[in-house]
Amino acid sequence: MSKKISIIISLYNEEQGILNFWKNLKKTLDDRIDIDFELLWVNDGSTDQTQNLINQISAEKNDKNIKHLSIEFSKNFGHEAAMIAGIDYATGEAMICMDSDGQHPPSAIHEMIAAYQKGNDIVLMERMQREDNGRLKRFFSSFFYKIINALSAIKFQNNSTDFFLISRQVADILRSNYREQNRFIRGFIQSIGFDTAVLPFYAAAREFGESNYSYFGLLRLAFDAIFAFSSKPLRISMFFSVLFILFTIVFSGYSLYMYIYGETPPSGYTTIVLFLSVSFSLLFLTITVLSLYFEKALQEMRQRPLYIVKRQTADGEQQTANDAG
Repeated sequence: MSKKISIIISLYNEEQGILNFWKNLKKTLDDRIDIDFELLWVNDGSTDQTQNLINQISAEKNDKNIKHLSIEFSKNFGHEAAMIAGIDYATGEAMICMDSDGQHPPSAIHEMIAAYQKGNDIVLMERMQREDNGRLKRFFSSFFYKIINALSAIKFQNNSTDFFLISRQVADILRSNYREQNRFIRGFIQSIGFDTAVLPFYAAAREFGESNYSYFGLLRLAFDAIFAFSSKPLRISMFFSVLFILFTIVFSGYSLYMYIYGETPPSGYTTIVLFLSVSFSLLFLTITVLSLYFEKALQEMRQRPLYIVKRQTADGEQQTANDAG
């Protein structure tokens, strides 16, 4: 009996590159006739012709060991939501998440499956190089992992990506226990344990279009990851309190010494203005951190759906619509 592997492909406005991606993916999958593949095309609210091209690909009947499932969102819910939707709908014994922009090489799927067959429930893909990454993005990526590893009790794999394989057991845990509004799935799968393999890959330059992740989007993802895995920023007020107590003791002692032994007492106006400016800056920083945590908690309390499916098709034929997860 053939094994089934699900491949979850997240897409947002990828009309320029999706056919080329499918060509490369199909070439890879054709080499493994011993495995049944389930391709889940998750359209994250694209506004171009992406869905029509997905339907065109899904309607192909040439491959007996490849089945297609298209999941179309009612609007853009974000890349993380697209991945969790694919995991929700996948039926394979293992699942691979990847993007369709050509930077996650389909050829690496063979190595991922081999690592899974050796007994690993999680296979992380570590990006060794990215041809279209500028120095600024490389710096921020490296800085992000240093910060989150410093703040979190969990040590994350440097340069891990949203290109990974998980077993059904891991997927079931994500489905039932990790339904958070603010998600960092590559972090979730590293936090739950299980046997893990790490494989290197080289990300080619994006062939078509522009990245859907702006610097602001990457910054927001970084904050979501920090807030999801660390409560240390909440202790910032305690740190500032101790800092100001020490500052007050030292400055009071200095002022008293100058008043008793100095020729002239220290000027008060400049000192007070500087002290108040620093105090209020740190106070507002503390309030901002607390507000962000409160915002995340409020979003979880609302329990709104992570995504809404407008249309679902299997091998080009519509099945259901208006589902939510």
